[in-house]
Amino acid sequence: MKNTITRAQRRGSRDYQEDYYYFSRMETAELNGWMLAVMDGHDGKEVAEFCREEIGKLFEIINPDETEPKLRRLVSELNSRTANFQAGSTLSVAVILESHFMASIAILGDSPVVVFDKHGKLHASPEHNVRSNPEERAAVEKRGGVYSDGYIFTRESNNGLQLSRALGNAHLNEILSREPDIYTISDPQWVLVASDGVFDPSHEHTSHLLEEIKQHAMNNASAEDIVRWAEIRGLEDNATAIVWSLP
Repeated sequence: MKNTITRAQRRGSRDYQEDYYYFSRMETAELNGWMLAVMDGHDGKEVAEFCREEIGKLFEIINPDETEPKLRRLVSELNSRTANFQAGSTLSVAVILESHFMASIAILGDSPVVVFDKHGKLHASPEHNVRSNPEERAAVEKRGGVYSDGYIFTRESNNGLQLSRALGNAHLNEILSREPDIYTISDPQWVLVASDGVFDPSHEHTSHLLEEIKQHAMNNASAEDIVRWAEIRGLEDNATAIVWSLP
């Protein structure tokens, strides 16, 4: 089962880069595949950069049954190590086991993971974003958060955030969730892991853009193709894409 890994990154309209990414090949006697990850930092790059440096040291599997539990443990460990950081970051990970025709996804935040399977179905990750996801907003409010103009706040802080789940952001610890969504998709043909700058940082047009992404997936688009597609619409944020695909 041969594959292609491509990646592309732009700074966009910002004068700094807070997106970080990671990818590595996995080979054991029981399995082979790839691990892809994107971290979209905010209020500084420290958490995203830390995750890029540590993620490969903290994740190892021997057989496919371990994948989801080990992903959950990875997120827990990264959360523990970044709990006192004032900066924050999303974390989106795809573990693609080519030997077992499966892709396991872990999402904390709103950096999208999109999987196109051999049956022609597009699978998009959930958005842990209070602006676009009413259920996530309600969960934050239940934890004591205050929602206003697309952002959440604590009653003691005026430094808000769109995200309902993230790493870091110590000042929002009492209202942010650190629990990822983790799931597995069979028979992946094309997998995109990206920062939300590739789609729509305002999260107002995601559904429409996913229809366009499906066409790109059907055409086996590279990461560079995806970032150029984003550039045509105008980049308002850092943009990062990693794509795994079958030939």
